[in-house]
Amino acid sequence: MNVVRLWPGWGPRDILGPLPVSDALRLRVRTWNRTWQSVLDPVREIRWPDAEVGRQWIAEGHILVRDLPAELGPGLQVVEGFLPYDPDAVETPGQ
Repeated sequence: MNVVRLWPGWGPRDILGPLPVSDALRLRVRTWNRTWQSVLDPVREIRWPDAEVGRQWIAEGHILVRDLPAELGPGLQVVEGFLPYDPDAVETPGQ
């Protein structure tokens, strides 16, 4: 079984690449990624300015991990790669 790790990324590239998902789901992933880029802004500091926004971002990531396999089919497993950015984590990247 192939594994797809959902984690945020930089730049305009589509973090899903060529994976065959609907335009609606691809837009949700892009919006989720833009929140990481603009609100968290890990270039400056890896800390959510509002922890609740970070919690909502983590929650949406979990929903995406649940929804992606429905479109990708049984040959791919989707796993979380974004948990280090959880505002409630004991340690965050860069600390």
